[in-house]
Amino acid sequence: MQHIDIFLGRLGRLLALAASLCLVVMMLQICLDVGGRYLFGAPMPSTLEIVSDWWMPALIFLPLLNVEWRNENIAVDLFYQSRGARAQAVMDAVAYVCFGVFMALIAYAGFEQAMRAFRQGEFIVGMIPVITWPPRFFLPVAGGLTALLCFVRALGALARAASTQAPTRDDQGPYRG
Repeated sequence: MQHIDIFLGRLGRLLALAASLCLVVMMLQICLDVGGRYLFGAPMPSTLEIVSDWWMPALIFLPLLNVEWRNENIAVDLFYQSRGARAQAVMDAVAYVCFGVFMALIAYAGFEQAMRAFRQGEFIVGMIPVITWPPRFFLPVAGGLTALLCFVRALGALARAASTQAPTRDDQGPYRG
């Protein structure tokens, strides 16, 4: 399982790098569009369509795996810190499974939409036609990989829960009855 986790971490960094490159290209495109519009009276064609249908989905969905791999999602730990190691591991497993199922469902629904767009050859007609079906696959790919990571980590958390000895009263300090 650790090998899968490491592989997904590397893949997540690669996807985050791709998202960073998309950000740079998007900024250049917008600067060229604005500069062309005000300096030459000729904006870049279909900038709005390209930015909203290609660059923004890449910026939103491609880093998902890296964010989850680095444990940078928002977490509220009201009860977590006051529990023992075994309970924390069980709570981790439940959270990973819930998030993994959620991401798998989103990936499945996104895949259905992406395949529909692919079969139709979806595009938007702006100043120039912009093909829009390829970025529809960003969500199912990133969501599916994130779900896989969550399930792998849930198994790891369950293994931790099974191997962690139940804390005794001596380990917890004075009895607080």
